[in-house]
Amino acid sequence: MQVTRLMRLKPVTVSFDTPLHVVWHLISDKQMHMVPVVDDENRLRGVITAEDLLKNLVPDYRNFFTEFYPDAPDIDDIEDQIEQHVYLTAKDVMNKTVYSAYEDMNVFKALSRMMVYNVRILPVIDENDKIIGFIVEKDIFRYLFAKKSHLFEKLKKVKSAQVTISAPGKKVKKISILDLAKNLKAKPSRYLQILKIGRKK
Repeated sequence: MQVTRLMRLKPVTVSFDTPLHVVWHLISDKQMHMVPVVDDENRLRGVITAEDLLKNLVPDYRNFFTEFYPDAPDIDDIEDQIEQHVYLTAKDVMNKTVYSAYEDMNVFKALSRMMVYNVRILPVIDENDKIIGFIVEKDIFRYLFAKKSHLFEKLKKVKSAQVTISAPGKKVKKISILDLAKNLKAKPSRYLQILKIGRKK
């Protein structure tokens, strides 16, 4: 199955010159996990995530362990940083390393790419690198669950099903298949003998 079957259409994008506060609004208020940055021809050139915004406000964590930055920043420090970044645009903070999927890519290949690069969303592009949508990890899993839900129902029935076992001089007994499997593991010879006698009857 191809990515186009599950991808989300009409992606919201920003341009190189989009002010940073607009990007903040999309990520914080619109709850977008990733904002694609495109050129004038709608070709994907970068992406911005919450992490990309925050790393411009909070000093590198490695600095916390040096004599040059002994204390972690407080909210006032971050507010000062925000004021300094008011005039920045999308091109100033975007991540140019972009992991994407092609529209004709197999869904599970796209999922594998997400796992390898530790991302949950991939922009979907066409043969001209123009963005046409997103493929989201949870949408793939939701599809799999819906597609194979009948297997879960079968499993429930198997677990709740019962079999009748008997042996000479023994009381007829009903036992669930799940319990039978446990008993076979614990005392295989005894229960296999009972089942063999029961089948002969």
